[in-house]
Amino acid sequence: MLAFMTEQSEVHREVVRLRERLTEFDGAQPMRKLDPKLITASKWANRDASHFQTEAFTRLKEEIASAGGNVQPIKVRSIEGARPGSPQFEVVFGHRRHQACLELGIPVQAVVEPGMKDVDLFVEMERENREREDLSAWEQGVMYMRALEQGLFPSAKQLAAAIDRDLGNIGKAMALAKLPGQVVRAFGSPLNLQFRWATALKDAHQRDPEGLLAAAREIAEKVPAATPAEVF
Repeated sequence: MLAFMTEQSEVHREVVRLRERLTEFDGAQPMRKLDPKLITASKWANRDASHFQTEAFTRLKEEIASAGGNVQPIKVRSIEGARPGSPQFEVVFGHRRHQACLELGIPVQAVVEPGMKDVDLFVEMERENREREDLSAWEQGVMYMRALEQGLFPSAKQLAAAIDRDLGNIGKAMALAKLPGQVVRAFGSPLNLQFRWATALKDAHQRDPEGLLAAAREIAEKVPAATPAEVF
């Protein structure tokens, strides 16, 4: 009887654990194979196009190809009122996996959640990306600026609280995102910009914007190209 009760207790604990995991997908539809062409990037998408030209993305694409699809599903939400032939879903997280399947021309494994609010999408996308391959400081800044400009959060302080990030780092990321395009291009790729350079670059832009642009143009013409540290 004691052995039986112990076994039942372990089963009960396992049931509770599984129920807790199921709440993560509350309201979501079962995993489905979707045509990647019917999925569009989120309007809060935080991956710069150059991210899809990195060695890390190439390796991910090769892994997905060898497995015959993405083993780890992406998450999407249904687009209400979508017309036939137009995208029916919007990425919540998994932009890199979606892009890889799109380029490979194979279906993408996805969990569909209908009726997901913008704020919930933004928070879930930001946290998922943080647990995987970190976004560059510049990409994070673009993402945060877009959220504030479009009224998703009333202030940077509330944004920081929602995603559990340091307000100072959010400020630095946005400072990098506000730099002129010529300055960003001087670094070769926006992915090369680093948090620790934000304050100095921001001060230089405020102190002498024309001088900063002139320096950026001169550096961009150098052959061979300077390293990001040399550019800074």
